[in-house]
Amino acid sequence: MTIIKKTKFLEFKSAKSPSNHDWYYVRRTNDTNKHDSAVVITTVVNINNKNNFLLLKTKRPPMYNEDKCEFSIESPAGLIGDINKNEDLLECAKKELIEEAGIEEAKLFFEQKNCSTSNGLSSETLSFVSAFCDEKNITKTPLSDGGIIVERFFVETDKINDFIFNLDPKKYSLATATIAGIYFALNRIKAC
Repeated sequence: MTIIKKTKFLEFKSAKSPSNHDWYYVRRTNDTNKHDSAVVITTVVNINNKNNFLLLKTKRPPMYNEDKCEFSIESPAGLIGDINKNEDLLECAKKELIEEAGIEEAKLFFEQKNCSTSNGLSSETLSFVSAFCDEKNITKTPLSDGGIIVERFFVETDKINDFIFNLDPKKYSLATATIAGIYFALNRIKAC
């Protein structure tokens, strides 16, 4: 395995495939054997006795620079241990809820770990957490994520399918991790 280029958050690497060809991929520098690269926090907020998914409208340079879409739709998420190397999954989830959703208190449920994002392109893996809170727990405007977060908005859980299937694919890209997180959260809601 060879590191071709390294930045603060990413390494571009080469390794031999089973057929002995060079395989190029990306690795998150915060990734360790102790935890996944990142956590996705699917957030359900009770507003007027109705469950709502909190979603983020973001402007991601890889997506708009390659003319894929203008905006992405995502759940709050973050790199585990990117700043505090001893940070665990739940600490990261709590931090990201404050930073990206403005939520300081929520009931967290661990859902799944070691989910690859694109196993031919990257060694990045995700952990999924569902977070449940009431509207009163949204205490502040979320912090900017380097200017990437454009808007925080809500979609009622029973209207999420219509929302997803009616997105204009020329304007919006729905993050795959968000779809997976919605699946986990909807199962959590059914179980309660």
